[in-house]
Amino acid sequence: MTTAQRRRLGLPPVTIHVESMDREDLVIAALTRCRDIETVLDLHAFDDDETVERIGWHMASRTGTDFRIGRRLLQLLSPGGYLLPPKEFRLSRVTEPTDEEMYCAPFVTPWSIQLWQSGSTPAEWRVNGSVYHRDWEPRCGAGCCISIVRNRWR
Repeated sequence: MTTAQRRRLGLPPVTIHVESMDREDLVIAALTRCRDIETVLDLHAFDDDETVERIGWHMASRTGTDFRIGRRLLQLLSPGGYLLPPKEFRLSRVTEPTDEEMYCAPFVTPWSIQLWQSGSTPAEWRVNGSVYHRDWEPRCGAGCCISIVRNRWR
């Protein structure tokens, strides 16, 4: 029964405590909530990390509880529980930067990366921190702020 149907009947919405669920329960919840996931992702086995990661990213592309299920699956797969962007969105270079380029480049500190979702908007990656460069004048004694938003599913 969907949430809209439950509302029409006057029933309270079903709450899922995602943080207390283990990996197997989260995969079952994902398959229950998104019945077309098997055909969309062409899934056959559900016990390997790659498949669970694909399920996690698919669910995180949605909103609400589906997003929370996907995010929790990804957290359980990440070392130390820290989320990283998917491999296709990580920075890759054809050549490594030279020492001079590294010396001239600004740096971001302290930095954080978050997978964020609110309401009906799709999830997005946010990188936050302060940018410092030896040739730039500090603003208010702290440098300038940067907030880069990279959309994952738009």
